[in-house]
Amino acid sequence: MKFQDIRRHFETPVIDCCNLLRIQYRAENTLEPIGDAVTEFVVARLQFGEMSENIIGDCPDPENIRGAFIVEYYGPKGRGPARAQEAMECFFCSLKATQGVINLNGPDFTALDNQPYFFARLSMGIMASENYIESV
Repeated sequence: MKFQDIRRHFETPVIDCCNLLRIQYRAENTLEPIGDAVTEFVVARLQFGEMSENIIGDCPDPENIRGAFIVEYYGPKGRGPARAQEAMECFFCSLKATQGVINLNGPDFTALDNQPYFFARLSMGIMASENYIESV
């Protein structure tokens, strides 16, 4: 089980929602810090925590990888809460149905004071297992 396979497993429902709602999906680390929120977009992050249960070998495939998956919505402040709620509901429902999601936290909605964005975040604990993550 590769890290990119795990990312794809949890990112796919988010990308599907973005396509359905016509929201731009940006790869991680592409937020322009001084940019303006002319259009809305979504960024997702995957962070690994406890990497594996005890296994024997030089470097065997990790089992039951744990981590956190965070989905962030950025939109123009003028469209704010209604559109953010629509997007977060799609992400929430799609991710809730995804195998390996342990718990969902949020969504949290915030108008960022120092930025031109309306912001919403949904985070979840994840556990990846070879039983449902396919390697390509």
